[in-house]
Amino acid sequence: MAVSELTLPSMTVGGVEVQGLSDGTLPTSLDKVVDMDPAQVERLVGGTDNGTFRIPVNNFVIRRGGKIIMIDAGAGNTMYPTLGRLPGNLRAAGIDPKAVTHIVITHLHGDHANGLVDDAGNAHYPNAEIVVHEIEADFWMAPAGANDPDKVKGNRARTKINLKPYLDRIHRVRGTEDYLGFVPVVAPGHTPGHTCWLLTTPGGGGFMALGDVVHVSAIQISHPDAGMIYDLDKDQAVKSRKRILDMAASERLAIAGAHVNAPGFGHVVRKGASFAFEPA
Repeated sequence: MAVSELTLPSMTVGGVEVQGLSDGTLPTSLDKVVDMDPAQVERLVGGTDNGTFRIPVNNFVIRRGGKIIMIDAGAGNTMYPTLGRLPGNLRAAGIDPKAVTHIVITHLHGDHANGLVDDAGNAHYPNAEIVVHEIEADFWMAPAGANDPDKVKGNRARTKINLKPYLDRIHRVRGTEDYLGFVPVVAPGHTPGHTCWLLTTPGGGGFMALGDVVHVSAIQISHPDAGMIYDLDKDQAVKSRKRILDMAASERLAIAGAHVNAPGFGHVVRKGASFAFEPA
């Protein structure tokens, strides 16, 4: 008896289909949101379990020109038992991880890059080229500094593990170089080289992968001044978020966010002096 494949949520932009895959959910808590009253946070997210709530970890796949391109790689088994679902969900959808040709990285934090390798440090995607902006790669691959905060020190060490089996096939995108039809829009703050990827399509329209410009879509789209303790430079992250949300609304870009309510597809629209999210 044939086993049916998992049907992936998707949206089509300019003739290019973008499919969504889940790596699971990431527990977070009221105290991780800064510059907002906890009671307001709880109301906006629809309630919590003793202050804890979950945000999705979405990944995306685009088939184009004979290539299978994935945006980000999930967390693997390194963070929470609610994560690490991506390889299994790929297989359930009929996509062999060996068939993935490129992985476009928004940034090198654990829930986006630890899933590049298995528990033994071997490549989950043995035939994939890693595409990452040079600012992001250079920062996290730099030697540890004596004054590095713990969250920088730890992620630098982990990044070296994540990228080790891919070192001969990393494409460092420079500036605004168009690569595979993706144009990088660097949006620093969360990390120094955090990158939104703008996919230009021959059929018109555009699609942008937001990465972590938005962590909690129920909060940071309508209240973009709200920061997260995960940001290395919160003030810069707020500026980047406002710029990217304005760009998405002005240019009517289809967007997909790593932590936008699953499956993460939709559009950003203006609402008064702020923004709102319209699911696809």
